Amino acid sequence: MKKNHGFPYKWGIKMRYVLLVLQVALFLPQWGHASNNVLLPGPKISFSMKDALMKDVIWELEKRSGFVFAYNANDLLKAGKVSVEVKDKDVYEALDICLKGTGLTYVVQQDVIVIKRADAPVQEVKKVTITGRVVDKDSLPLPGVTILLKHTTMGVVTDQNGRYSITIPDVQEPVLIFTFVGMKSREVKYTGNNVINIVLEDDVTEVEEVVVTGMFTRKASSFTGSATTIKGDELLKVGNQNVFQSLKALEPGLMIFESIDFGSDPNKVPEMQLRGTSVIAMDVEGASDLRGNFENNPNMPLFILDGFEAAAVKIFDLDINRIESITILKDAAAKAIYGSKAANGVVVVETKRSVSKNLRVTYMGNVNVEAPDLSSYDLCNAREKLEAERVYGMYSPNRTDDIEGVLRLERLYMERLAKVEAGVNTDWMAKPLRNGVGHKHSLMIELGDKNIQLVANLSYNSIAGVMKGSDRENVAGSVFASYRNNRFRFRNELSVNINRSSDSPYGEFSEYTRLNPYWTPVDQYGQITRNAGDEEAYYPNPLYNATLNTSLKDKYTDITDNFEGEYDVFEGLKVRARIGFTRKFTRADHFYPANHLKFNTVQELRKRGSYQINTGEGQTMDYDFSLNYSRQLGDKHYVFGFLSYSLSENTFEEDIFKAEGFPSDKMNSIFFARQYTENSKPTGSESTSRSVGVNAVFNYSFDDRLLMDVTYRTNASSQFGANQRWGNFWSFGGGWNIHNEKWMRELGWFSRLKLRASLGSTGSQGSNAYQSLATYNYSDKYYEDALGAYLLGMKNDDLKWQKKMDYNLGMDMTVKNCFNLVFDYYQSITENLLVALTLPPSSGFTTVQENIGKVKNAGVEVNMSYTVFSHAKDRSYLTLALRGAHNKNKVLKISDSMKAYNERMDKEMLEGGKPVIKYYDGVSMNAIWAVPSLGIDPATGREIYRKKDGRSTFTYDVNDMVICGDNLPKLNGSFSINLGYKGLGFNMTCIYELGAKMFNQTLIDRVENVDMHYNVDRRVLEGRWQNPGDVVRFRSLKSYWDPETQTYPRDVQTKATSRFVQKKDELNISSINISYDFYRYAFVKQIGLERLSLAFYMNDVAKLSTIKTERGLAYPFARNYNFSLQMTF
Repeated sequence: MKKNHGFPYKWGIKMRYVLLVLQVALFLPQWGHASNNVLLPGPKISFSMKDALMKDVIWELEKRSGFVFAYNANDLLKAGKVSVEVKDKDVYEALDICLKGTGLTYVVQQDVIVIKRADAPVQEVKKVTITGRVVDKDSLPLPGVTILLKHTTMGVVTDQNGRYSITIPDVQEPVLIFTFVGMKSREVKYTGNNVINIVLEDDVTEVEEVVVTGMFTRKASSFTGSATTIKGDELLKVGNQNVFQSLKALEPGLMIFESIDFGSDPNKVPEMQLRGTSVIAMDVEGASDLRGNFENNPNMPLFILDGFEAAAVKIFDLDINRIESITILKDAAAKAIYGSKAANGVVVVETKRSVSKNLRVTYMGNVNVEAPDLSSYDLCNAREKLEAERVYGMYSPNRTDDIEGVLRLERLYMERLAKVEAGVNTDWMAKPLRNGVGHKHSLMIELGDKNIQLVANLSYNSIAGVMKGSDRENVAGSVFASYRNNRFRFRNELSVNINRSSDSPYGEFSEYTRLNPYWTPVDQYGQITRNAGDEEAYYPNPLYNATLNTSLKDKYTDITDNFEGEYDVFEGLKVRARIGFTRKFTRADHFYPANHLKFNTVQELRKRGSYQINTGEGQTMDYDFSLNYSRQLGDKHYVFGFLSYSLSENTFEEDIFKAEGFPSDKMNSIFFARQYTENSKPTGSESTSRSVGVNAVFNYSFDDRLLMDVTYRTNASSQFGANQRWGNFWSFGGGWNIHNEKWMRELGWFSRLKLRASLGSTGSQGSNAYQSLATYNYSDKYYEDALGAYLLGMKNDDLKWQKKMDYNLGMDMTVKNCFNLVFDYYQSITENLLVALTLPPSSGFTTVQENIGKVKNAGVEVNMSYTVFSHAKDRSYLTLALRGAHNKNKVLKISDSMKAYNERMDKEMLEGGKPVIKYYDGVSMNAIWAVPSLGIDPATGREIYRKKDGRSTFTYDVNDMVICGDNLPKLNGSFSINLGYKGLGFNMTCIYELGAKMFNQTLIDRVENVDMHYNVDRRVLEGRWQNPGDVVRFRSLKSYWDPETQTYPRDVQTKATSRFVQKKDELNISSINISYDFYRYAFVKQIGLERLSLAFYMNDVAKLSTIKTERGLAYPFARNYNFSLQMTF
């Protein structure tokens, strides 16, 4: 990233420059030959000079006009000093102004402007032709090298053999400039030798790298914090679906979790955490349906978009083609500037700004295909399912003397067997699925000069999910304008984002996985039936709901305007003011018609059919005023200072309307409702929070060797108790650039070797704006015309800020400009843990916010890359990368008030077959709790449990629960290969997880606690106890004799035990990308393009896992295929 080892880093900008020079070199001589004495006047020129030598004035004219000037130096010297002011003049008008009163004049000879004394005769300008050859360090020819006469646009390009010939005017001390992509430029002075051969070297010098923090930009060489910067091009190499999909493969410290329930649902924003979990997530009363549109998950990092805070969903919907870079701030030295909101880390997203001084248009088009991935399912076919039912005893009556019952079950079995023999084997899972085809278009228009920049973006993204009817559509537009006038700079960006999404009317995918394959979805007339089962089994056919006018739609509109004004007081000191405004409108409309299957059990017609509308409106205002000072003092001292004052306000309110009674599915508007939903009336909620902060940052660097960072921020927030409004946050970082030590430079091994350490305190704010206040909810019921209310939260004036103490040790290393290593060890302690505790009804309150404990996160992060080779000449390169992270989350201390929560978890464990989350001192936050199992008793087929005292028992007791594993992997990360040759690019990235444990819920739901009336996993017939002496994994499918109850219990429920906790090691081929850039082909320029490239992506290609469990229960997973076209005009 720091070195220009090959073309990917900045080839695009240089190639554009080369193309521009080529155009001028080709066409300018033609203009000159068209008229021997006339040159086109060129662009308008503006400049002013006071008491300047005439030679300096002519040099300024050369630079600004691009023309070649010939003159006698003595003539210019005799003209003395002049003061000139030129504004919007062509070169001839400018010359008239500059030469007025000097005794000098000018004439045009071919393509040269000759300055001479007014009384001197005109002399023919002499010319000289220079030839030569340009090669690399291996003496291989370099085609396409640009040779320019300095201060002019006169130039040529080397041919395929690296040869060139250039004719220039024989002016005083002419200089030729040789430039090529990815190689060091050379300037050569012409001394009379007409043959000049040049050797160009690879440009492996470090580019001045910076760290973008969202508040200011810092020199990376003097930065002591732990931060990862990912360029936009790197994101696009691993995928172009969305930002989070690419980040998952590139930053192992940022764990973006795969939802086993919602799979590839395009309308679900993934959960994520940076360097572990520091907040205990518990159910909170009163959370409204749309609140997530305005607030992030308490463990999510803070997102900053172009300097202002943004919600996760806004980043999720952001066009990935617009992104310039993403910087992830991890430790205190990097993130403490955000103080009270930085505990979970900060993700800073910067969008692209104009780099062109001419009009440029870039178009990106994509076609996206989502293909269902059902590889995790292994369900019985029709014959296998019928046999499983027979073995289970479904066709064997409890009483053999019940002749009628025996005949009925025998007839049912024969009917189903006849269907199987006739070939009935319905693939229910395929019914609600499709290959979703979507498309995305992105247009970027750039225009400007050194003072004014304008960038307009317009994008449209249509995503078609794999479940029929599930879609997401996003339209976004933005206009960025920047103006600089001497010491002032103003920037403003207005963006509008309109999003519409639809959930599938086909319902949850799990409904289809339950249906028996010997059932059919249609009747004898081909019509979809309400009942998917047969005479003996009624099961609602979920396909029927899709034939109705069911509507599950959501939408939001986000309008953001960010303004920034900056003034350069003097060299090094800047004053800046920023204002950010965001307004967001949301609406959800969910309509279920009266004949929807969810109303099957509703007897009263007036209650059938439902409509719910949620409308929300949120607003964010951010203000900050800052001073920024940076200065190099002498040769060895560098200082940077930053001081800011900020204010912010966040508000939102939501209205909820629920109605029922819709006689027809065509009446799909809420005003057709018969009544409000029984026992309900319009409800809603609102929230307002405000904060103020003062921030101070100081950085000192001695000789670019010894580094120091100090940050202090104080915040006040309305969310905390009256006695604890203010919170103080700080950080200290130190670093040592060992590679800049004299003795290390002499070794010549390291171009970068930095050691760094930091510690500091940051905070996190709760998601409830009124968490410290006594709150109550109004009821929708009246008593004697008085509106009822009930207490919700207890007041807590001493509610403190949740604070996180971070410690970090790191090393950055680059060896021989090809091997890069970044290593970090971190440890974090979160104190005053905020939790909403449930109170007993006798207290009169539902919950109270408490500071209850302390959590520790610790881990290691490693990022390595090795450039095997990189050749600028043919744009060939091979880079290998390996990334890894290890993290542990542990509760250090928790209050006794969590006892009630743990007891509630014990009760849930006893009632269901799922493991629960419990919190105890010294225990991992990701621990899997279950009762130890000794396996299946070979004699009886029953499960044997181990009690805490070591005894064996057949009785399940939640008090025997122990930790049976940890959900977090011991090591997670990714590895990738990146290969390129002459425009052809290939990238493959794989994600891995090692050493995790997982409770295999599929074995509980589909194998042991199976409801044989519905379809089951094939393993239901494998490895089960059948006869005494069988040593197997699973208990008997048949009934067993229970000596305690003296019965044959049929539906025995298996509880969560260690038998279902399995090792989870996974390898996911996350991304394969093949691309081609047509830079070598002349037709690209001939059709008016600056760049043309094609790309093909495959995402979520395959997954290898040691655990076999069903994935995508509510919404299936998918494989993604994407075709991309990019054109720049």
